[in-house]
Amino acid sequence: MAALGALAAAALRRAVAGLCLAAALLPAPIRAQGVPSESAPPSAAPPPAASAPSAGPDTTTRAPARAGSEPDAEIEGQKRELESLRRQLDDQRAVTKQLQGQAKNLLGQLRDTEKNLQLTTRYLAALERRRRAITADLGDATSELARTAVELESDRRRLAWRMREIYKRGRSRELEFVLSARSFGDLVARTYYLARIAQEDRSQVLLTEARRAAVQDTKTRLESRKRELDRLRAERDRERRSLARLTAERRNLLNKIRSDAKSSEQAATELERASKRIQTLIGQLEKRRLAAERGAPGSEAPLLGDFGRNKGRLAWPVNGRVARPFGTQTNPRFGTSIFNSGIDVAASFGTPIAAVAKGRVDYVSWLDGYGKCAIINHGGGYYTLYAHASEILVSVGKEVAPGDIIGRVGDTGSTIGTALHFEIRRGKEAMNPLDWLR
Repeated sequence: MAALGALAAAALRRAVAGLCLAAALLPAPIRAQGVPSESAPPSAAPPPAASAPSAGPDTTTRAPARAGSEPDAEIEGQKRELESLRRQLDDQRAVTKQLQGQAKNLLGQLRDTEKNLQLTTRYLAALERRRRAITADLGDATSELARTAVELESDRRRLAWRMREIYKRGRSRELEFVLSARSFGDLVARTYYLARIAQEDRSQVLLTEARRAAVQDTKTRLESRKRELDRLRAERDRERRSLARLTAERRNLLNKIRSDAKSSEQAATELERASKRIQTLIGQLEKRRLAAERGAPGSEAPLLGDFGRNKGRLAWPVNGRVARPFGTQTNPRFGTSIFNSGIDVAASFGTPIAAVAKGRVDYVSWLDGYGKCAIINHGGGYYTLYAHASEILVSVGKEVAPGDIIGRVGDTGSTIGTALHFEIRRGKEAMNPLDWLR
């Protein structure tokens, strides 16, 4: 009997300690508020001898809602993209500022202005994507905060009710419940019930603390998103002003080239130099091709083809109107002449540009007077050039088939507007594309 009494006392101490721990873990705001003024859940009636004390209202616990990782990953990816674009834009603007006041050719000025324009446009698009993502996350965080706050208030009421029950019943109630056991098995069962109740109380307290932390985290996230949204809006407004200024600069420069005799003549001279640079570039590509055919160490595999048999049979790279044909062109206003080594086909901005024959992309870059351009090697010394593109969609080394889309029509480096500049060359010799297109 003494052993039974010692076991009962130990069980009672553990059960009561559990209850005390649950009470001690109640958050300070809950302990301070005491019994809530609103109607609390009705107190359970004193339990019969064989039943455990009530654990209070529904103690079913649910983990606090947390923000998903997918939106966070998207926002972080956009942040890295913005930072990269910002660095590129700052570098380009620093170069432009450094060259201000120095003597520059007109095509160089056009190139710098267009590069700034394109980077600014890309940066503005990235800013807008991030603004939309932040706005969506702000809405999600607001909904999450409202939901978690309701759950937290429900938890607080439940814990306040338990505090009141613990205060009203005191430890003597649990002592009476244990000591009224009619057998050793009954004692063990009652002790188990008390421990389970204490465990439920502690779990509820921990869940409430987790929800309080979740509410605070969500509030912090809301404040951070609101600050970033304000910053994004301010930065977007600044970049829009920069875009408007750059657009005006480009328009004024083109108007100067088209309407001023001296500027028109200077631009024509620079375009001739640009054409000669293309000759030099293709000469270098041709040397590399010949070295490959001779099997020079480290050279690329030779590209064999029958491009020369396709004269008059090639499909057009874009559908459009020939705005400037092949050969010497004379400005009717100023009388200045320039040799056009290809044709310029007017087409809508963004129109897909197709490769006219099978080949390999040997060059992709920006060239003064040509803008964004690509050169395709068709074998046998034949090359095609596609210039003034808004974007080039292939990279060096890419093998293409007839009709493959390699870029989109634009106006980069162009003094005549949106058009594709297309050339066919055999070695350094420029050939009239109209003789080759069907």
